Amino acid sequence: MNEKANEFAPYIAGLVRRERARRQQQRERAARALEAARAAADLLRQRYGVTRVRVFGSVRHPERFHERSDIDLAVEGLASIDYLRAWALVNYPGSEFKIDLVTECRPAIWQRAEQEGVEL
Repeated sequence: MNEKANEFAPYIAGLVRRERARRQQQRERAARALEAARAAADLLRQRYGVTRVRVFGSVRHPERFHERSDIDLAVEGLASIDYLRAWALVNYPGSEFKIDLVTECRPAIWQRAEQEGVEL
């Protein structure tokens, strides 16, 4: 039995290394996403007079933030006539992340943004 374990040890070590590297990349991507969220919040305040921005969702949990995750921003004070222009501003071509602007939604989603979100 010990011989079998030794036979597979290099493969197991390789799997462990790859998983550690994947988790590190995931944490780094989540950190970049948080910076992108802060930049988007600043732009929304400057260009559209947004009064409040909270980041919530998977970006707040780096262990769950994967390569297809987006950034969820709860936004207050954005006029509905400006929504599409604001969305296009923060989702510019070539940006690394898709940003969802949540302005009106079910109360449960607002409650989640209030509870787990962070003011930017």
